[in-house]
Amino acid sequence: MISPREGPFDLAIIGAGASGLMAAATGARAGMSTAVLDLNDRPGAKLSLTGGGRCNILPADFDPGAYVTSSSRNSLAKILRRWSPSLARSFFEEAGVRPEPEEGTGKLFASSTTDGAASVVRTLVRIASDAGAVFMFRSRVIDIEPSGGRWKVRLEGGGTVDARSVMIATGGRSWPGTGSGGWGFTMAARLGHRVRQAYPALVPLRSEDAGFAGLSGIVVHAAISSRFEGRPFTVEGPLLFTHRGFSGPVTMDASHAFTGAEEAPAALLVRWGRPDASEWERTLLSGKGRILGALGEHLPSRLAALLLERAGLRPEARFAELDRPGRLSLLAVLTRFPLPVCGHCGWDEAEVTGGGVALEEVDPGSMESRLHPGLHLAGEVLDAFGPVGGWNLYWAWLTGRMAGRA
Repeated sequence: MISPREGPFDLAIIGAGASGLMAAATGARAGMSTAVLDLNDRPGAKLSLTGGGRCNILPADFDPGAYVTSSSRNSLAKILRRWSPSLARSFFEEAGVRPEPEEGTGKLFASSTTDGAASVVRTLVRIASDAGAVFMFRSRVIDIEPSGGRWKVRLEGGGTVDARSVMIATGGRSWPGTGSGGWGFTMAARLGHRVRQAYPALVPLRSEDAGFAGLSGIVVHAAISSRFEGRPFTVEGPLLFTHRGFSGPVTMDASHAFTGAEEAPAALLVRWGRPDASEWERTLLSGKGRILGALGEHLPSRLAALLLERAGLRPEARFAELDRPGRLSLLAVLTRFPLPVCGHCGWDEAEVTGGGVALEEVDPGSMESRLHPGLHLAGEVLDAFGPVGGWNLYWAWLTGRMAGRA
């Protein structure tokens, strides 16, 4: 450990999260003198908690179109082409962290023979430290400024760090208890960058509907369709009913349509169960006996009863008495039910931050600012995020690696 006043460095990284650690490992390995500054007393404060401590390290499947951004999608596509998830997997395997699929879901977690997220943090710190990177904890950065072709990083208490390049990798605003309070957004905006309004993403949603609150603890497969900034999308997966509203991967993957809307949010329309709309229609046209029994073959019985009630039908209703208006009403409830949402669970429960620095203002090959040579940005501070399931750690690995290599 050296004092913050020593240097100068080739690269000063602000933030020892996923993107910062990857940048440190990459930059130091490439021969750059590297300093990593973090306000916490240890590296990877948020990374250590991911996946319940198990670290959902990479996405099992990959579709670039699943990422959400308000920036140029062309810029996003250029960034995502730079380092594939398969190459990222090879990097970790060579470093001794083997991504393994979880039984039942296929999600990739850090190998079960290690202590998950903690082993990922240790591995990246070891790679960076062995290559000469210096870590400075309890270092709160208060300002960065260009100075004579270099950068001056000013610390609380009067210390400074001098570097040829500086990288903002301080995360967004999600999980503020880990130190991610949005400082990177403030600094990027102060330096003239366009920073799109931050909002909680991948976050559980609240409801005041007592009927659904009564289903707390039940999980059902569902698909949610909505629109975000005029772009339609559909996500599918488990939906969990809670006493506060709705959670589970599918709810969180769709939550940005509610939390990120600048005006009135688009409706979140739910198709319940695994059958698609055509299959549900065939069931209603050809069913026999009690309707509740047929719905219960695909849905939890208490949910089936509630949906029957919302369609205006009696619990004991039979297919023989189902007229066309009743069938259409029930079909709409089963396939395009407006989720009754009144709010969200806030930054403490949001897995990532939506919004951030506009992607078109960074070079897609180096993550260098187009406004300030030598300034790089990576991870959650950028305007992009992906679904639940390793997509956002991959974004951190990808952008951190590119910034570190640059």
